[in-house]
This record gives sequence, structure tokens and C-alpha cells, in this order.
Amino acid sequence: MKSISVQELEQQLKEHQSDSSVDFINVCTTAEYAASHIPGVRSVPLDELDRHVGEFKDKQTVYVHCRSGGRSRMAIQALEALGVKAELVNVEGGILAWADAGKPLGRK
Repeated sequence: MKSISVQELEQQLKEHQSDSSVDFINVCTTAEYAASHIPGVRSVPLDELDRHVGEFKDKQTVYVHCRSGGRSRMAIQALEALGVKAELVNVEGGILAWADAGKPLGRK
């Protein structure tokens, strides 16, 4: 499983935010996402991945993160099992690492 740091994620967000072949997802719960999330990353809760699988069919790369890194690894395994062909990239440390690096957080 390919993994990147939050610093690398920040760079990818800057470079590919408007690229429709790249997606950035947060697999935390809806409540966790509302409380704290990385700006520019959309919410697709882990327990709802199967309902969103069609959204990934035309993607070349999907960056996946959660609060600390555990659920994002599970999400990548689930997406692979659901037949997603995009390159799936885990963001090491998730939101906690993002916050520890002093990067801004969004709240809803």
C-alpha cells in the first residue's frame, strides 16, 4: 500500500485540487468530519464506501485519510475489494499528523 506524509498531501492538494481524475477523501464519521477536517478533502465515511464506489470509477488517484491512519488503511483495502482501479494512497497519521504539523483545519 502506497503511503505519503501530510506534507506530501498538502503538495498534492495544491497541484491537483481541480483535477477531476484525482480525489481526496476523509473516511472519518460525519460527526468527526464536521468537528475537524483538512480543507479541500471531502467526506466519504468508511461505513458508506460501498455507496460511493461509482464515484471512483474514472479516478486515476484517490488520497485517503482518517483521524490517525488506521481506518484509511481499512478503507483502501475495502475499495480494492470493491474493484476500484485507481491508485489508492494512504495519508500517514491523518488529521492528527496534519494538526501536529501546524496546518489549518476546517470545521463545519
